Amino acid sequence: MSTNYEVLKDPIHGYIQIFDHEKKIIDTAIFQRLRRIQQNTGVHYTYPGATHSRFSHSLGVMHIAGVFAENLLEKIPNLSVSKKRKYYYLMRLWGLTHDIGHGPFSHTFDEIVFGPRYNTDHEKFGGRILRECTELPRTLLTPEGIQINIDEVASLFEVKSVEEWPLKKRIGKSQVKETVFYYICRGAYSADIIDFLLRDSYFTGAGYGNIDWKRLVFSSIPIKDKVVLDPRGEEAFDSLLLARLFMFSTVYYHRTTRAAIKVITQLLAEAAPRLQYFATYIQNLDQFKDLDEESLLHLPELSNSIYRKQLIERKIPYTKFEEQKTEISLDISDRALSSTLTQETRSRLPAALQNIPEYAFFVDTPTFRLNPLFGEQEQYIFIQDPNQQDGYRTRRVLETSWGTMQKKMLLKRLYIHDDFRDHELEIVQAFTQRPAGTHM
Repeated sequence: MSTNYEVLKDPIHGYIQIFDHEKKIIDTAIFQRLRRIQQNTGVHYTYPGATHSRFSHSLGVMHIAGVFAENLLEKIPNLSVSKKRKYYYLMRLWGLTHDIGHGPFSHTFDEIVFGPRYNTDHEKFGGRILRECTELPRTLLTPEGIQINIDEVASLFEVKSVEEWPLKKRIGKSQVKETVFYYICRGAYSADIIDFLLRDSYFTGAGYGNIDWKRLVFSSIPIKDKVVLDPRGEEAFDSLLLARLFMFSTVYYHRTTRAAIKVITQLLAEAAPRLQYFATYIQNLDQFKDLDEESLLHLPELSNSIYRKQLIERKIPYTKFEEQKTEISLDISDRALSSTLTQETRSRLPAALQNIPEYAFFVDTPTFRLNPLFGEQEQYIFIQDPNQQDGYRTRRVLETSWGTMQKKMLLKRLYIHDDFRDHELEIVQAFTQRPAGTHM
């Protein structure tokens, strides 16, 4: 093992090694920018300790991805040291840079700017940064002299399913394929999921982050193109599911957090046309490195924005007045469903209120999915079973060892702006009136 590294202290993982070639990325302005992007959009308005950044999260994901890869590689026989180290460093580099493309306010920026205007997201944009940013090295040389092209790392960002995963070859002379590394990046207990649950629980103080992630990682076995979990690690995975469910319920979907995100959404929607849809920043990466949440809030173009003032002064003008919880089977995005239910509520208002401003109220519709950020295929894990032909069985994520979880639950929350509290009764009645033919 090379000693060509530095060590930093992390509140979650203790000490994290930083190798010289990784430091060449960390020390760039485009990566240092992540210090100024909060890990959780809007959460600090509810939990004041949650001011941690995507910078520290990225270091944590890098650490977990390295441990995960090292464990899988040690279980593949007759593999050369250089081959093991190449994959180890590649997975660490993915973890280090996986969030480098986030705009200010992270996923909300994806929804308001990246998606509608540029048909991209922070992952695809992150791949572009790795390929085009002139301050990033094109080739990285590990302590053992192994070369890793930055394009190899970028290619891992641009996939949405295991079928699109660019690494597919057999590893050495084994029957294991490079596809196993997909599960480190995007599986149901990926390095990203593990770190954000641990880190967000710690900094919010929510207390749901007691996840035995090392048992999960050390219980994982590479079989052909799958990462298979030893049955002795199954309950550790189920505890991660519970932690994730409660973190969404009490932290990410907290009523105050969601009200703050509404104001952030309004700010970005107002900022987009004023700033030519952020074209200067997105077309010129030298400018993008200067774009973060604080700089956005202090741009001259937004100096008269009421939403900017509300965020800076923490005067979120929306209060939750009504909440309904129900199982949902509709295949529709949260944003589209929110818009639809808001318009339905407006249509049922008395005639005298039909023309009240759009900002007067809104219906928020966060949905609890097992994997809110991923697709259907990540709702499966594979459990080792010597009685099966392939040596494992497929388990749906929701079919836990202690019962079946509901697939998808919908929270419908009505928020009313403080300026329209006099019309609270009429708006609540319009919201609670069940429309004919509803499927929810």
